[in-house]
Amino acid sequence: MDIKGIDELLERYRNNKCTAKEKEILEQWFDAQSEGGSWEWTAEEEITSGRLIKERIDQQIAVKQKNWNFIVKIAAAIIVFFCSFLFLKEEIYNIIDPVVYIEKQVLDGKQLQLTLSDGSKVWLNANSKFKYPEKFNRANREVFLIEGEAYFDVTHNEDKPFIVVSKNLTTQVLGTAFNVKAYTYLGHIQIAVTRGKVRVSENSNQDGDKANSILLLPDEQVTVRANTGVMQKESVDANNVIAWQKGNLSFNNDRLVDVCATLSHKYKVKIYFEQESIKEYRLTAGFSQGDRLEDILLVLSSANNLAYQLKGDTVFFQKK
Repeated sequence: MDIKGIDELLERYRNNKCTAKEKEILEQWFDAQSEGGSWEWTAEEEITSGRLIKERIDQQIAVKQKNWNFIVKIAAAIIVFFCSFLFLKEEIYNIIDPVVYIEKQVLDGKQLQLTLSDGSKVWLNANSKFKYPEKFNRANREVFLIEGEAYFDVTHNEDKPFIVVSKNLTTQVLGTAFNVKAYTYLGHIQIAVTRGKVRVSENSNQDGDKANSILLLPDEQVTVRANTGVMQKESVDANNVIAWQKGNLSFNNDRLVDVCATLSHKYKVKIYFEQESIKEYRLTAGFSQGDRLEDILLVLSSANNLAYQLKGDTVFFQKK
């Protein structure tokens, strides 16, 4: 076959127009030239064949690249789907199985006991506000102490941590008993453990980090200042901490300003300090439900070497 015929056949081959017979002829020609050892390329053949080979290679690369791009797009779509699912899973869960919350508010001078869907028990003190799910249908058991004081006796469940959100704190347990005091007027939150152990953490900040975290064991209490976030752990008699369930008052090395805030709220009086330093005095004491305000004021003043005056609904403390 002459060069011109080969060129025409190569051109047809390049354009995918060769018949099966023509492809067979072309392959036989290449084999014959190779076996005879007399294959000498002319400049024109080198250019034509080189161009043919390059184009065929480019076609293969294009096909593979197209396939790879398709695979990458599918993989990216799958990743986006799963990321979206993880990000929106709570919203999806809420659509499929919506959480129904119940909110309880306890009046002044009253208390309330609740049993949650998992069997956990909650005692709410006066002037408390509590929100909880009608049933726990998530990976955890999360409740909200919006205001006030509550004692929790939690049913153990390793698969579902029990979480109490109170102000800017999160208390997490598996099964234990503990008390949370989070009255706004106190300016701090206190968590004390009677059984088991709990972890108290600051809620995530804007960067998603938890700045402080502390572990509490039985007869340990942490006090967290609302204005600074400082955590102070100390030993307590947990039974005294929950004395409020019987209507009693109990203070464990509490600042006098915090003690008086509780008395002010309970007895509906206003309490003032002649000297600012008096506010930082400390008191450890317990009072029964039937104790009169005058009797409590006498204990406070005697324990701190103070004088007090009670005029109507106003109390004044001053140094002796």
